[in-house]
Amino acid sequence: MTSASHELRYDDYRADSHRPAFDGLRGIGFLLVITAHIPTVPLFVYLQGWSAVWIFLVMSGYLIAMLLMREEERSGSVAFGAFLVKRFCRIVPSYWAAIALYWLACFAFEPSPGDYAKFMTRLPWYLAFAPEYGEGTAFSIFTHSWTVGVELKFYLLFPPILFLAIKNANARFAVTAIAAVLLTVQGSFNAQSYCALLCGAMLAFTLERPQGYAFIARMVRVPLIVPLAMIVALFVMLLYTEQLSAVASVATYVMAYAIVQPHKVARVLCWRPLVYLGQRSYGAYLLHVLGVRYGYMLFGDSATGGILIACFCLAVTVPAAELMYRFIEWPAIDYGRRLLSRTRPATAR
Repeated sequence: MTSASHELRYDDYRADSHRPAFDGLRGIGFLLVITAHIPTVPLFVYLQGWSAVWIFLVMSGYLIAMLLMREEERSGSVAFGAFLVKRFCRIVPSYWAAIALYWLACFAFEPSPGDYAKFMTRLPWYLAFAPEYGEGTAFSIFTHSWTVGVELKFYLLFPPILFLAIKNANARFAVTAIAAVLLTVQGSFNAQSYCALLCGAMLAFTLERPQGYAFIARMVRVPLIVPLAMIVALFVMLLYTEQLSAVASVATYVMAYAIVQPHKVARVLCWRPLVYLGQRSYGAYLLHVLGVRYGYMLFGDSATGGILIACFCLAVTVPAAELMYRFIEWPAIDYGRRLLSRTRPATAR
């Protein structure tokens, strides 16, 4: 076991809600997701890039639960309406912009035959914030938007059930754990996606309490090679069997390690290019499939072509994500803040 002298202390953890390593994790997650769409490169198959989405889900569950707990502690209750406004402004405008861009791309210059017809068939599901139910077994160019539907429903259901209906911290953890078990038993892809979000929430519930933080700290007081070995073992296992509960478990452990042992991962996860990419990862995630599909048109279906496709995807997606961040994502977030700041005095009166 390694020394506890350099790990994040509980008081320091509680003093700040910013997690420096998270942007780096998002950046790595996005890069891995790109590889999942380019199976022509043999190495990319071994990277199991699709599993990186579980990092995003666990992170979302953790951040939402942590921030809501601290809001409740600070003000005595959770402002659910304000929470929904902030989540809506954070996610929906960029999502709508992506829908418009994919529609335009499929209409004007189909990356693959049938893309436009498939997109139009599923468009009502996209507009109803239910993309995860619109795909069925036939994937489309916008299949990856399923994560938006899952997260939006989580934001709509999680706070009322866990923070408005249940006040006891132990009961909240128990209900979350039971729900996670039931979702795992149910076994569907969507169910286990929600399970990943709940794993993140349980991590937050644990870390916010002194005894829980001490327990997690003991669990992650290991050399960096341990979580890296867990990731490699997971990738090997996923070559033979898709166990989503194992993906969620490893993602949760990696998250806990990044939180409590930040000095061990800072050199990589706080690297500026990764941080930058992580901060634009939402827009980049929404747009990257267009880059991949047009890349296939340009470079063909081969291993060498796959490398070129990955480079092309980054070259077009990152600038596009920057534009989305500057002109849609951040202005929408700022508008939500200004809207809430105007309504607070009226509410107070």
